[in-house]
Amino acid sequence: MTAGPSPVRGRGKVTDEIIESLRQDIVTHRLKAGERLPNERELAQHFGVSQPTIREAVRALDVMGLIHVRHGSGAYVRGDSAYLAATALQTLLQIERVSILEALDVRQLLGRETARTAARVATEEDIEALEQRLEELREIDAQSSVEALIERLAGFQLAISAATHNPLLYALEAFLVNLLLQLQIGPLSKRGLKHWIERSREFQNDRRKVVDAIRDRDGQRAFEAMENYLEHQRRIFAADKELSAMRLSDPKAVLAVADLVSVARGA
Repeated sequence: MTAGPSPVRGRGKVTDEIIESLRQDIVTHRLKAGERLPNERELAQHFGVSQPTIREAVRALDVMGLIHVRHGSGAYVRGDSAYLAATALQTLLQIERVSILEALDVRQLLGRETARTAARVATEEDIEALEQRLEELREIDAQSSVEALIERLAGFQLAISAATHNPLLYALEAFLVNLLLQLQIGPLSKRGLKHWIERSREFQNDRRKVVDAIRDRDGQRAFEAMENYLEHQRRIFAADKELSAMRLSDPKAVLAVADLVSVARGA
């Protein structure tokens, strides 16, 4: 460990002070991603508290997603923004009873600016990756499962987000893209892989226009192409009674969100 945790200052509940001290060390990278925290005895000695107090603070940081406790090994600093975004959004979406169409609205707002930004800052390697992802979606007939197809669909959309080189934007879009795809698995998998393939083909021309605009460095055209692409998706969602009625607080949706958080965490 390159530097010890910051000492606790101020008044208030001791456990909360320890949590805040360690949280600050993590978010400011004083404690770096992947770094192992000192053990309970060392932390207790540093903060001048009992080991049970440290244990409580460590559990809280684990729940917050800032560290990952490996039994028999210790507590390690997490560096996964996707997991942090997923855990932060999970409860909000469910408490507010957000609908799948409302989630898609936010995805549209982000997606349009993502495409415009990608057209401005994408590297040649980013554009090559986009072309490769697009080409993979031309070969969807070869997919053997809905899950494999979803992986390709998500890969294309997130390649655009990755081309912005904005980690916060990528984390938010990764959650929303995967959420919207995962929520469709239940209703659409019942209709078979052929249905998924046919639905995916409907958007291939939209995808091509987005990639062409980004490759041509035309931000406004990229913005409009992505707007058309996502608006096309929204029309499909709205016309599907089973999907359009779904809310993130519905039992099936809760399970889908929980799965996303679990995957992001690497569980």
